[in-house]
Amino acid sequence: MGADGNQQASSTFAVTESLRLWEEAQRLIPGGSQTNSKRPQNYALGKYPIYASHAEGCRIWDVDGNEYVDYVNGLGPISLGYRFPAVDDAIRAQLDRGIISGLLWPLEVEAARALVETIPCAEMVRFLKGGGEATAAAARIARAYTGRHLLLNAGYRGWPDTWSAGRDPAVPPDLAKYVVSFPSHDLDKLASLLDQHRGQVAAVCMDAPHSDVLPSGHLAAIRDLAHAHGALFMMDEIVNGFRLAPGGAHEHYGVLPDLACFAKGMANGMPLAAVVGRREVMQAAADALISVTYGGEALSLAACVATVRVYREQNVTAHLWAMGRRLMEGLDAAAREAGVPFRCAGQAPISAMRFDLPSEQVAPAWELWLAECAKRGVLIRRGGLNFVTYSHTSADIDQTIDACAQAFRVLRDAGYTAAGGQPGQERQLAGAVSGRGQQIGL
Repeated sequence: MGADGNQQASSTFAVTESLRLWEEAQRLIPGGSQTNSKRPQNYALGKYPIYASHAEGCRIWDVDGNEYVDYVNGLGPISLGYRFPAVDDAIRAQLDRGIISGLLWPLEVEAARALVETIPCAEMVRFLKGGGEATAAAARIARAYTGRHLLLNAGYRGWPDTWSAGRDPAVPPDLAKYVVSFPSHDLDKLASLLDQHRGQVAAVCMDAPHSDVLPSGHLAAIRDLAHAHGALFMMDEIVNGFRLAPGGAHEHYGVLPDLACFAKGMANGMPLAAVVGRREVMQAAADALISVTYGGEALSLAACVATVRVYREQNVTAHLWAMGRRLMEGLDAAAREAGVPFRCAGQAPISAMRFDLPSEQVAPAWELWLAECAKRGVLIRRGGLNFVTYSHTSADIDQTIDACAQAFRVLRDAGYTAAGGQPGQERQLAGAVSGRGQQIGL
């Protein structure tokens, strides 16, 4: 489907090969995929692609030959664009030297130096492979440094036992007593918990919410409360890092945490994560049991060095904000024109979306809208974030808005309007999807 074809729904649009592969995957892979949020039930099963053939820039092609402008982008790791030349060249150059060895690669030092020079709170770095590993390692560092075990947490930190006790029946429930949740906007609740658990809290852990803009001084107030009780302040920058700013929310809001976790955009798609922070705190990782065979895997480190260099030498952050604003404003205007109660929220480089409909209409509205956008060559994630990349151009954004506007008009004709009414037969699409689980993580 070429650029012109993206403007109208293709009458030949099909995902036949995707569905064939998905049927086989369910026999071979528990849950059908390696990432919960990529399961096709979370999109529009049967009306939305499942398997990719290849990708370049901000576009991806599925195994049925359909072409799309992509805003899912691997759930966030693609920040510069697929097959970004500077990153791919760095990977190829290191591939000629080797991937992993029994010796340390100089790239470990080079990549750590690049992060220390780029991320405001970073004085030392430990590399891991995924965001969940990074947040679990940060928790261990905080506990080792403070000699305390309790964590106060706002938000999702990943699947490790550290964070999922009490939410996952496979995790020993006794572990849940070591992590106490609080709402990220509620300073009074946080202060109460710190008083209630005085002398026990190792760290206050949070990310900046993606569907909202924090009040000025809010992160500083949380940090100050933590420090007043002898606890550390840990920021999860896995989604916000290298998008709101290279240093994520703490750079954007001007607040230095003691520890911060990065992954996703830091290596433009290669599997790499990091815990960074104050030297005094990070030194605790030298003796804590945090060791990963592939933490020094060289291809990902080469990708990190190249990605950080592009961020530092080119105006990547400004481009993400500009294209993100254009997308948010365009989608909001298209929805208003169609009379569909949809809106974007949060920060422009990673805007969140929602339908303000009765609860029973939200899921089928998403399924119909995602399916209609896919027919017109645009991939968006249900209830997720729009991950704009450095490769998205104004023309790509305008093409997206036009396709989404047509999809909104389909929703209007189906009855999904601010005025209410009974949606029509298009709601039957929801019936094709069963067993939809809660989307976990990003």
